[in-house]
Amino acid sequence: MISICIPIYNHYAYPLVRRLSTQTASADKEDYEIVCIDDHSSSYYVNQNKGIAEMATLVQLKTNVGRARIRNLFLKYTKGDYLLFLDCDSHVPEQFLSKYNKTMATNPSVVVGGRVYDEADNDAGHRLRYLYGSKVESQPMEVRMQHPYRSFQTSNFMVRRDVLERIRFDESITKYGHEDTLFGYQLEQRRIPIRHIDNPVVNGDVEENAEFLHKTVEAVENLAEIYDRMWEDQRFCESVKLLSTYSRVRRMGLQGVVYFFFKMFKTPMENHFVSGKGISLKQFSFYKLGLFIKQLHYNN
Repeated sequence: MISICIPIYNHYAYPLVRRLSTQTASADKEDYEIVCIDDHSSSYYVNQNKGIAEMATLVQLKTNVGRARIRNLFLKYTKGDYLLFLDCDSHVPEQFLSKYNKTMATNPSVVVGGRVYDEADNDAGHRLRYLYGSKVESQPMEVRMQHPYRSFQTSNFMVRRDVLERIRFDESITKYGHEDTLFGYQLEQRRIPIRHIDNPVVNGDVEENAEFLHKTVEAVENLAEIYDRMWEDQRFCESVKLLSTYSRVRRMGLQGVVYFFFKMFKTPMENHFVSGKGISLKQFSFYKLGLFIKQLHYNN
């Protein structure tokens, strides 16, 4: 059985569950189950998603537990030998579930399906998230296979139950970002293979520029906390682009110089990103590097 696992937080997830339910309708009842866990959403979204209970198991948490712990909780509420995780804003194509079902014949440990973005979301108000998502995060199967662990993302993946029972998401990570980075690295350390397939979902909730900028700050703060614990692990630092860039800057003794220019241009850069006009991903990478250096060295 495949347990379809959908963490929900402040999003209307009913259309996704309905589409998945339609795809499971022609299958044997023992092939799939759908389980949704709501991470203490606002009352508005709780009411919006009430209908999910007619198609799936719906669990309402009384407190918000965060992106890592909620994924571990699915072990408690599911029965399947495989757990298929999807972000609640995903749009799934036809034959989505059948493609995952076919991969089970080889008893894989972890399978990643990928994610794409809709060109319709490439407007000025959403351009920062669209560009970063479509150019950096979302890669075709052939590219993902070149660095299978670095390409791991939680938005659309299937994991064998016994693997998740051994390697759980790090519950010390409570804010947005990099819980998937650490999980992918743990898989690599345990030599658990990741299989990448061409079965992408469409990201259906592209954040506005200001919101994504805020989430970026949270993600960098998370990464700085992880780095404080793992800075001696050279393989981990080399596996994360921002950390490898920081390592080179530090070896050259230039972190102070980078921070000087970051501090000088921080507000203009943020205003530029929010405007959505002429965004450069190289500039955005510099911005994240500056945030990281600030978090490590100048956050008193």
